[in-house]
Amino acid sequence: MTIFWDVLKELFKMFVADFRLTLATLSGVLIVGLLLRGDLISPGIASALLLVVCLIVLFEAVLREARLRRKK
Repeated sequence: MTIFWDVLKELFKMFVADFRLTLATLSGVLIVGLLLRGDLISPGIASALLLVVCLIVLFEAVLREARLRRKK
């Protein structure tokens, strides 16, 4: 049972470590999900949009981290 709790603790730390990244990713998934549920976009477009949103969020997080490390 301790392995289970250790894994949960590590997952929690992983998501809390970069709250901005987590919030942006979840927001993107929520928006794409709402668009898909409202039949405003097709599933194919939703998957492409989700990919683009996640790549933009990842790119922004990498740039932010690079700027922080450059300042140090």
